[in-house]
Amino acid sequence: NTGWDLRQMREEWARNHLGGIVGVRLIKELRGQEAIVMDEYKDKKMIATTRMFGNAVTDLSDIKEAIATYTARTAEKLRRQHSAAGMINVFVVTNEKEELGSQHFKHGPTYSSHTILPQPTSQTNELIKPAVALAEQLYQEGKKYKKAGVILSSIVPDDSIQANLFEKQKSIGRFLMEQIDNINFSMR
Repeated sequence: NTGWDLRQMREEWARNHLGGIVGVRLIKELRGQEAIVMDEYKDKKMIATTRMFGNAVTDLSDIKEAIATYTARTAEKLRRQHSAAGMINVFVVTNEKEELGSQHFKHGPTYSSHTILPQPTSQTNELIKPAVALAEQLYQEGKKYKKAGVILSSIVPDDSIQANLFEKQKSIGRFLMEQIDNINFSMR
């Protein structure tokens, strides 16, 4: 009749009448015993944001805008796990079906490029600039693009970043980035 009554039941009864191991876990939890050991949360080694375009994109400005947006979203995911990235990879996928040698593509080929950042960061402004530069390198006039993406890797905890002795700190700060993340989250 009550949780207390259930707590007093034998585990064997729970196994037979409450769905097996699920019932046994329930009784253990009611007794204050840990029934399910949660694995410690593991930070991601790579974080990506990729999207298909609604229609084929041909303008460089549209590609750059998409890459900047994906970079901002990926940086937000990076900050959520309190990490910083040391490498950024940008890719675009064309819409043209091509045959290259013996390989047949359902879609056009993927073009990608990456850069190693001078110092790991999670600051959106420090990630967008190299990401857009990579997009400019990858863009080919006359091609139609159907997908693009940003992948951040070489991820380290953001509290273990070593400062450069010879460069002035130019970070806009964790507090400001958190406020921007909060505003973005509330607008979704």
